[in-house]
Amino acid sequence: MQRLVEQPSGDGEIFQGSRSLGSAHYHLSVYQHFSRAEDESVPANVEVEGHVRPHDVNVAELHQRRSELTLRLSDGRALDFWLIDNAGRLHSTGRQLYQP
Repeated sequence: MQRLVEQPSGDGEIFQGSRSLGSAHYHLSVYQHFSRAEDESVPANVEVEGHVRPHDVNVAELHQRRSELTLRLSDGRALDFWLIDNAGRLHSTGRQLYQP
């Protein structure tokens, strides 16, 4: 099962490695996965999905790169992600939100 635990949104910056590609507005949904069985030990697993609307970079060009990108959120956290499509939909690459 999964539960929605947070929905951060705001303006951040998109990076490819250490190089800034530009700023973007983002809206994310953070889901925590858990087991239904009370006696089952399951490590914390967080999945993030959402979308970005870049202000000064073409989202279709970013999608065509097919590379992992990093979004730095306005609160200082970061998210490594893949763009799913040319509309700016994104999905985390397995790492949850973190402090860089």
